[in-house]
Amino acid sequence: MLVDMFYRGGLVMIPLLAVSVLGLALILDRAVMFVYWFQGFGGVIRALRPMVVGGAWEQAEHYCRRRGPFTHVALTFLQHRDQSAKVRDDVVRREGTIALSYLENRLRWLATVAQVSTLLGLLGTFYFMIYRFHPDATASGQIPQADFFAAIWESFLSTMFGLVVAIPCTAAYQIFEGRVDAVARDLGILVSYLEEWQRLADKGDALPLVHGERRVPADVTKIPVRHGEA
Repeated sequence: MLVDMFYRGGLVMIPLLAVSVLGLALILDRAVMFVYWFQGFGGVIRALRPMVVGGAWEQAEHYCRRRGPFTHVALTFLQHRDQSAKVRDDVVRREGTIALSYLENRLRWLATVAQVSTLLGLLGTFYFMIYRFHPDATASGQIPQADFFAAIWESFLSTMFGLVVAIPCTAAYQIFEGRVDAVARDLGILVSYLEEWQRLADKGDALPLVHGERRVPADVTKIPVRHGEA
């Protein structure tokens, strides 16, 4: 049934098939990248808070060497914590942009595939209707009702296949783009937290020294987790 509909949809079905394969490949590629680069924001916050506030810099840097956008940016911040605020902010901003680029890469292609497949479907429909109802084809008089409805049915096949390609590509694009926006927002929150915790750690008399490092009091780990960290 589908093969017969494909052939009856006209020549435009060939580029639609190519676009559908490209769209599927892009969705799988981005899904693998998002799974590979996934990291829970709340877990990173809960793990880093006591280490940074307690001045356990080596321990915090070791934790941040794991894969993920949040630990990547946090490691950059920790490695440049002794630099001026301007230098540190520039480096952190750059690394944050690089981390987001891994997620944003080829996302625009998904949106393009969705738009192109819709337009190809409409092009096939209009072409088929113009071809079936051009003056030479109707010069003999009234078109039989069966032929008329068959022509209408065939002309809409390309539009249907175009939407079949466009809908999942659009949905995937919106989901992935939403995740990128969430990561970008959380990166800003993470940097703000790190600056706040560093100020606490810099208060040398505020925390006791144990084996050469300041240890965070137990009640610090009970700071309420803000929205989006859980």
